[in-house]
Formats: sequence, structure tokens, C-alpha cells
Amino acid sequence: MNFVTLLREQPDIVRNYHSIGCDLLSSKGTVEQIVVSKGEEATALDRFYKALETAHGAIIGPWYRPSIDLHHWQSAKNLQVFSGTFDNRFANWIDIDVLNSTGITVVDTSRGMTPSVSEFALAMTLNLIRHIPESLNSTQNGNWRGDVTWNHPNFIYGDLTGRRVGLAGFGSINRRYAELLEPFQCTIHSYDPFVADHVFDNHNIQRSESLIELAANSEIFVVGFPPVPTTLEIINREVISSLPKGALFVLVTRMAVVEQKPLWERIRANELAAAIDVFDPEPPPKDAWFRRHPNVLVTPHIAGGTDFCHRRCFTHACQDALSVIEGQQPIFQATQWDQLCYAGKLKSDQ
Repeated sequence: MNFVTLLREQPDIVRNYHSIGCDLLSSKGTVEQIVVSKGEEATALDRFYKALETAHGAIIGPWYRPSIDLHHWQSAKNLQVFSGTFDNRFANWIDIDVLNSTGITVVDTSRGMTPSVSEFALAMTLNLIRHIPESLNSTQNGNWRGDVTWNHPNFIYGDLTGRRVGLAGFGSINRRYAELLEPFQCTIHSYDPFVADHVFDNHNIQRSESLIELAANSEIFVVGFPPVPTTLEIINREVISSLPKGALFVLVTRMAVVEQKPLWERIRANELAAAIDVFDPEPPPKDAWFRRHPNVLVTPHIAGGTDFCHRRCFTHACQDALSVIEGQQPIFQATQWDQLCYAGKLKSDQ
């Protein structure tokens, strides 16, 4: 079997994320590793297109989307699987139906990010509710205050245990987040028009009838919708206005799903506190007021940015590529459902 991998050059901390996956491929056949260095993309892609003509499997490094056209697929006579971590970025890039009709299975291991992002969301929640950043800043400045959380009586600060948590969206990230909350004995509700009732039942999650209802009953509101045409600014002014005064707002997916102005207005009015890892634009201006606001915990889009996350996603991509070639069902096969979702054509409960 012939395999080709296409990897972007990475910083030292994640430079060897591909080693386990490539070793797996090497145990089954020959592997041509192509690394895209800065300023050398055209040369690397020419090598990739050439290798694609004889490869049985092509595996792309995480979050890389090489330019690829129909004639490349038509020239790939032996190709059985095209695998990588594409997230929602293969909308208008890869047509799954076209590839499937030519016998090529598409694998997208973006859900391999789920542990990293959901754990980060929980860490953000705990840091926010216990006011850990403010405590750290206080002690680093020579103070010794044990009353940080007591000084904000109008906010949901203190313990996470027993709180009312609302999950806006119930995809893989918020499902895992809900599992991580189990020891905290929270009351968890969720709203997601694209998820069937039995999924909520299987996770013992109470389904809300609307985002407004969900927001109104949430002490902690965690946004987990992916940014697709049907979810842009789905967390709108009406939803944000429904959050109780003092509620905590957590966002780790994309700011595109949130109407920003009403969110910032309520934070500046001292009515909400927020933990936010994603912004629009990124990076936000250096003088952006929320960077230093006491009610906002800001991180620079790092929820999925770990060596383990890169390694996990690429290893899954290699494992699934081998599964396809060996006639087994891959875990992360991209489907028409994914394509409809990313194109904004998915209907409720579909």
C-alpha cells in the first residue's frame, strides 16, 4: 500500500505530532511524507498531487486545507481514502458525494478535538466561577485577599456544584462538557434544533424548547454551536437579554455564533461575566476594553491548541485511513449530514 501525508511545518512543541500516525501507516506500506514549509507551498503541493496519483490513502495534517480540484481526484486512480482534520472547512471545498461516487471515503477527525475543547471549557468555567484570575492578580501584586468571590454578591460566583447549566448546542463538545459536569451534580438543560430527542434522553439532559427559555433558566450558559450558515448570531440580543443578571457566559467555539454588541453591553453594564476563547476579529485590538475588564476572562483561542490534540487528531486520521483500506468502518467518516450541516442546509432534527 502507498500512503502520502501532507503536513504543515509546525513549531517545535508540536513538530512530532505525526510520528505515531506515520508509524502506523509505515507498518502497512510505504509512506511519502511531504512537509509544507513557509514559502514553499507550491513545490510541496506539486509533490503531493504527483504522489496522489498512485496513493491508496492520503492523510492531511490537522487544520490544513490544500488546494485540490476535480481533476486531482480523477487522476488518483488508486485512492480509497482521503483523511484529515478539516473541521467545518470542507464546505465548498470537498464534495463528499463526488468523492464517494468515485470510491473515495472522506474521513474528518475534527471531533478528535472534543476532549481538549470541552476540558478547556470546564477549566474556564471553574476559573470564572471561583474568580481565580483575580485572586492570582491580587496575590502577584502583593495583596492577600480571601474575599474575592464575596465582593461580587450579584454574580454566580462560588461553587459550581448544584448550579443550573444551559448548553446552547448539543454537539460533541457540549456533550462531553455535560459528562465532565457529572460529579458537580448540576441541573443541565440544552437546546439544539438539529439534535433528536433520544440523544438528549441518552445523556440524561433536559431539552429546552427555545434558546430564550434555556437562557432564562441558566446560571451558567455554555455556547457550543459550530459556525455554520444556520447558526450565525444564533445567540442574538433576545437570547442574551434573557440571561439572568449575574449569569456566567462561556464561549469556546466561534464568536460568529454570537451577536457581539448586546453581549458586550451587558458585560459593561456589570450584568454578566464571561469566559471567552474566540473573538472576531482575531486577535482583538490590543487596546480592546474587554482584555482588561474584571468581568471577562480572555484567552487567545487556545482551547484546542495542544500537542495532544494535534497528535490525537492526526493519529485518528491515520487509523481510520487504515480501517477503510482494510475494509472496516472508520470511526470519523464524513457523511452527507456533515456536508448539509456545513452548507447550512440541515433541517431541524435531521
